[in-house]
Amino acid sequence: MIVKTKKYKMSNGLYVKLGIQNILRMQWWIFPLLALLMSSTFFIKTIWFVLVGIIGFICYLIFWLVQLYGLTQLDTNRPIFERVVYEINNQQLIMQLNAKQAMPISWTEIRKAYKGKGYFLLVLSKVQFFYLPFKIFHGDNEIKFFTTVLQRKGLLK
Repeated sequence: MIVKTKKYKMSNGLYVKLGIQNILRMQWWIFPLLALLMSSTFFIKTIWFVLVGIIGFICYLIFWLVQLYGLTQLDTNRPIFERVVYEINNQQLIMQLNAKQAMPISWTEIRKAYKGKGYFLLVLSKVQFFYLPFKIFHGDNEIKFFTTVLQRKGLLK
C-alpha cells in the first residue's frame, strides 16, 4: 500500500519549537547535571551555584534557538519549509516538491519516531526531523497503516 498525503508546509516557528523539544528530549542528561550543580549550594553556602546553573541553562537554550533558527534560513533546508507531498510505503518515505522533484528517505535514515496528539515526528538527527500532522492524511486507515509501518521498522514503540 502507498499512502500519498495532502500538501503541507511547516512554519519556521513550529520547526524551532519542535526542535527545542527534541533537543531537550535527546539531551535529557542536562537536567540532572543542572540539579547537581545547583544542589552544591547546600554544601557551600553561596548563591553562585544557582546563578551559574540558571545562566548556563539559559545560554544553552539560546545556543540551540539560534542554531535552529539559522537552519530555517539555509537554502539546503528550504524543501522542508515548502509545500510538499509525502508518499509513504514499506521501503521509503518520499518527499515530493512537485511531479519532477522528489527526495527519497529510507527508513534506515530515520533514528526514531514519536506519535503525539495529532501528529507524527520522524527524527533524522538532533535538529533534522519531519513533522506530519494527522490532518494531511486522507483518513484513519492511512494513519493506522503509517503507524504499523513505523512499528514494523522499530521506530515507534
